[in-house]
Amino acid sequence: MVLIPAGKFQQGCDSLGPEHGAPAHPVYLDAFMIDIYEVTNIRLEQVMPDHKLRRSLSSHCDNCPVTKITWYEAADYCHLIGKALPSEAQWEKAAGAANGCEFPWGPDFDPQKKQAHGGLELKVKASPVGRYPPNKFGIFDMGGNVWEWVADWYSPRYYFLEPLYNPRGPSKGVMKVRRGGAWSDSVKAMKAGYRDWSYPFSRSYSDIGFRCVINLK
Repeated sequence: MVLIPAGKFQQGCDSLGPEHGAPAHPVYLDAFMIDIYEVTNIRLEQVMPDHKLRRSLSSHCDNCPVTKITWYEAADYCHLIGKALPSEAQWEKAAGAANGCEFPWGPDFDPQKKQAHGGLELKVKASPVGRYPPNKFGIFDMGGNVWEWVADWYSPRYYFLEPLYNPRGPSKGVMKVRRGGAWSDSVKAMKAGYRDWSYPFSRSYSDIGFRCVINLK
């Protein structure tokens, strides 16, 4: 894991629109620690061994990011090892971009960077974690490879109401937020501020994984 220090950052991106990242707004977060790598098949299966029977063909190797996992299973795994899913705000700060309109590696799209973050290999599969260079915090695969579940329920209006200090998302909802884009997605989805959503009970997603955090306060 790596420490993300306490402080303010700019969350969101106006050009992404209200459903996917607007409005941009300042947020203050307490310090937290986040996994350097997405949780892999082999790590998850040490705790949930039955997952090996349903590994995705697009993310099948031991050190590939785990997929075909519900939001609830991801949350349970983090809890069982003494961690938690990151909030949306924690995930976006850890992505390391200067603002939500940029990519984790910088302001401009670069095909090699897309490949480096899990995408260009014929768009048929994820890459093993840690295969390419990390972001400024030393965290790998924050743009591309697989989407990542975060803790928050999804609401397109939440950014208009969000508190400045340690936001945790709406108290209820239907869909859960996913972040980071995947090997199968557009360039825009890899921007640090881009938010999307999926049904939390489904195991059918072959391009959604997760990582965990430890809250220090």
